[in-house]
Amino acid sequence: MNNNTTEEIDLNEIIGIVFKRWWIIVATVLLGIVAAVIANTLIRPAYKATALLMINQENAGKIDVNPYGSFTAEEDYYRTQYQLLESRSLLEKVYAKLDLGQYEQFANPGGVGKLKKAIKIDPITRSRLVNVSATTYDATLSAEIANTLARTFVAENISNRISMGQDVIRALESTEKSSAEQELLNSMPQVVNSDFIKSLKQQAASLEGQRAQLAAKYTDKHPDLISVENQLKSVNEQINTETRRLVQSIKIELSGQFSGNNIRIVDGAVTPTSSVRPRKLINLAIGILGGGLFGLLIVFALEFLDQSVKSSEDLEQKLNLPFLGFVPYEKQKQKELEYATMLKKGNFLLAENVRNVRTMLDFSLADQPNAPILITSSLQGEGKSNLSSNLLVAMAQAGKKVLLIDGDLRRSRLHRVFRLSIDKGLSNIWDKDPQKADYASNVQPVKDVPNLFVMTAGQRPPNPAELLNTPKLADFINWAKGHYDQVIVDCPAIMPVSDALLWGRYIPHAVFVIKYGKTNAKLASVAIDKLKKANIKVLGAVIGHYRPEGFSYGKYAYYKKYSYYSEDGK
Repeated sequence: MNNNTTEEIDLNEIIGIVFKRWWIIVATVLLGIVAAVIANTLIRPAYKATALLMINQENAGKIDVNPYGSFTAEEDYYRTQYQLLESRSLLEKVYAKLDLGQYEQFANPGGVGKLKKAIKIDPITRSRLVNVSATTYDATLSAEIANTLARTFVAENISNRISMGQDVIRALESTEKSSAEQELLNSMPQVVNSDFIKSLKQQAASLEGQRAQLAAKYTDKHPDLISVENQLKSVNEQINTETRRLVQSIKIELSGQFSGNNIRIVDGAVTPTSSVRPRKLINLAIGILGGGLFGLLIVFALEFLDQSVKSSEDLEQKLNLPFLGFVPYEKQKQKELEYATMLKKGNFLLAENVRNVRTMLDFSLADQPNAPILITSSLQGEGKSNLSSNLLVAMAQAGKKVLLIDGDLRRSRLHRVFRLSIDKGLSNIWDKDPQKADYASNVQPVKDVPNLFVMTAGQRPPNPAELLNTPKLADFINWAKGHYDQVIVDCPAIMPVSDALLWGRYIPHAVFVIKYGKTNAKLASVAIDKLKKANIKVLGAVIGHYRPEGFSYGKYAYYKKYSYYSEDGK
């Protein structure tokens, strides 16, 4: 069960990563399509013509005249034939016959080598058939090359078979045979291996021995010697007669063997009507697939290099901070009060998430329920003022009397959020005029939000750090804690100024704001370390400007549709 859940989470995270940067994948796919179209346009069309040959293994028969030797394995024979089809000598004859040097594709130098690259020998499995193909930029030329190569190979095969038997044929056809030709015929296997001729030769040898013995004793006229010589002559005539008979049969057999050919053209090549290159659909598919894969590679590389914070897991793993909640991004269509996002009709997602942050803070301060809180971030523009204004609205809606202080004396903002005057504000509490420096007189109520009071930053002073580093600030905070149920200070960012740390001397609790997908984890870690060194306890972090991306964060978006949070079901 747990393993399946883990796998589901991992898959959702992967899908979320892809959907978060989907535009990168779309862009790379479009680039792949453009590249494929350009390739299809620039690649010169090539045409392929194919001739079909049948190669039968040579029949050994009784006479071995195979020009390539005797093969014990059929595979060896066919492999040799395939190599011969690509042999340089054969290609040179084709090159010369078609005068291929006149074509740009096969122009010298290296014309025959270019022809070899254009030729493809493709045996058909489990058959004696082989495809001989030629690919060129000219459809007609492709067919001519394939057919010429096939015909030349067939002719070469016949010539080679006959050339190995030429000596035998000349000896057979000669009427007055020379001693060498007669010796060739006598040495043929059919003659040598004849049992009848063997017996005759044994008789002749015996008679030769007898004749030699008689010749030593008698004269040439002696009847015994004449009788032996007559017998020897008769035996030799029988040997010659039998030899001629065997030679005649060999001649007939050879004429039958050389009259046919074991290689023939089954189908000649025809002029192709369509090109084989470029393969437009395949190139387009490769462009789309390659672009998509490249886009995925970029997306995951960016995700791996991304040091921003986007989830509660990132907070725990990268910053070691408790997660207090999300504040969703809300696009303002008009210049409306920013706190109104908590109140405007139908904005249930933001309102509910801000209430969740309020609840988490209540848990974090269970032992000090009315402790003042600083709200800060690592850099300016990460959403701390947005959180502060909406959080105080939520607290006021809960029945608390709350005070929101704009603690940024350098770049004040809350007076614009709530459309309040800057003539009254924090900078006045250091005024020498006691009436102007009165704390209560510098606090302004927010219209339409009961229990919510705001102290703006007031007029910008020339020396904010010096003002915050005086006992007056501590006295003001003690006054605020005594008059309000909750005090929140919207502080400046930790970097590059130290104003937030000066506030922390009197308010030791802080909420850290992270801008979704923008705040750098390393920079945030440095800022949090500064807070901790100043003995400021970071209660947790809120991820602001959150935008649901992909499926991995989709679970937070259900608030918008769930009727539990609709007006009818308050």
